[in-house]
Amino acid sequence: MDSVKCRDIRSVFGFVVVMSILGQLAAGGFAVAAAGSEGFPETFLLRMSAYGIRDADTDLAVLSSENLGTGFSFVDDLGGDQSLTIPRIDGHYRIDERHRIEFGSFRIERDGRDRLDIDLEIGDQSYTAGDTVISEINYELLKVGYAYSFYRSQTVELSATAGLNATDYAFDYRLVDGTSAGSSRAAGVLPMFGIRMAYEINPGWSLHYLSEVLFVEGGDVEGSLQNYELEIRYRFARRFLLGVGLTRFSIDVTARDPEWNGRIADTHQGILVAASYLVE
Repeated sequence: MDSVKCRDIRSVFGFVVVMSILGQLAAGGFAVAAAGSEGFPETFLLRMSAYGIRDADTDLAVLSSENLGTGFSFVDDLGGDQSLTIPRIDGHYRIDERHRIEFGSFRIERDGRDRLDIDLEIGDQSYTAGDTVISEINYELLKVGYAYSFYRSQTVELSATAGLNATDYAFDYRLVDGTSAGSSRAAGVLPMFGIRMAYEINPGWSLHYLSEVLFVEGGDVEGSLQNYELEIRYRFARRFLLGVGLTRFSIDVTARDPEWNGRIADTHQGILVAASYLVE
């Protein structure tokens, strides 16, 4: 838990730094907003990207029907994938200059296979040191949201966002011979709130930042979801852009549910390479 708290502190610090930058950019935007049309006039934007995840950090606990179990690392204890590249799709449709609908989706599939160095209790299954365990994590996310641009100028657009994230997190595990198999799943629809910034450096280059956070406490679930992204884009043709950026998504949830009684602490961070198509 301490490592998760440290990551959260770093995220909050990074958020404060970026917000300070946003303030400077917004001030610059106010200075040049007197003439010309507002920036970012696209009606529709579709972005296809390759997300190169590096150093994924995943800690899990699956409790039995008697609320017994062992916390473990998917990477260190089960030999799970730590680095992989996945496709992502997202974009938005601008209803008018102030309002737009946003969407996005991705799926992460990670495999693990390793001989245990410790005894593990995962759900109602018991494994001992020396057992070879095969495991998989499948994580799907579908996002639909709304963004309101509360400030627009020639060079800057600042937006408040709100949306729903439909998540499905499944963890399967078994011995190498197929016995002692088990499966846990956490699925649901959760709201997310955040802020988005777009800054036009010049007619060809633009900088984009997104920060989304949700803290949940109550009922059968408590924890947090956080999503941060910083991207620079180059418009090499009228309707096409190339982009590269850094992104981080984390989930830290404790659930008390028949399908998953335990904890998920999962952090993905890496580099995003994207191609976007837009219609003005």
